[in-house]
Amino acid sequence: MPLYLTRIRVSVLEAAQRRLTDPYAWHRAIWSAFPTGDGAPRDFLHRVDRRGGHFEVLVLSPKPPQVQPWGTWQTKVIPEKFFNYQRYAFSLRANPTQMRVVRTTDGKRRKNGRRTGIYQPAELRRWITRKLQEAGCQLEQFAFDPPLREHFYRKGRRGTHLRVDFRGILRVIDHQLFMQAVRTGIGRARAFGFGMLLLQPLPMPAPVAPVEEPVLAAQAR
Repeated sequence: MPLYLTRIRVSVLEAAQRRLTDPYAWHRAIWSAFPTGDGAPRDFLHRVDRRGGHFEVLVLSPKPPQVQPWGTWQTKVIPEKFFNYQRYAFSLRANPTQMRVVRTTDGKRRKNGRRTGIYQPAELRRWITRKLQEAGCQLEQFAFDPPLREHFYRKGRRGTHLRVDFRGILRVIDHQLFMQAVRTGIGRARAFGFGMLLLQPLPMPAPVAPVEEPVLAAQAR
């Protein structure tokens, strides 16, 4: 199944005029480019970045979108060979969370816990390592920007997501799991612009040539 990458450029002025002011508003605007009419679930991933006087929106989808009357749209098919590398530099905007145990006043554990954001560096490292392992990848290098709280409005109610931008280098161990993660995303809140893996292929590191015995012998003399 092919994958399509769409790049949309929207000026800050036009975004304001169309009330594209929070993650949920962007989600609704992009959803309109993939009409189904049969109640099918969302099958695209997206990410929105501010670039000076405009926004850059990246959309990954199994089918090309219908161009909307806002912004400038460019869509291309991602070549299958792009996903045949073993190592990639990656960028991931994620919503890292964990389930906390909640207890009643008498100390009993409640059936449903409470999901909270992850802020501590060591816990964030464990989170991204585990998520990439589940995606069939081994984490080689990583860094992240300070966690941010991102607000949105849905049906008149204000909500908040934790946002962390990860970047680094990964090595693909299981190609099938890797492709599933590329298509479906990583982590929670994917409808709000999280979970999309941005990838840049990297060459495998050159092997270290073994030192031959005659060379050592010559040096010893």
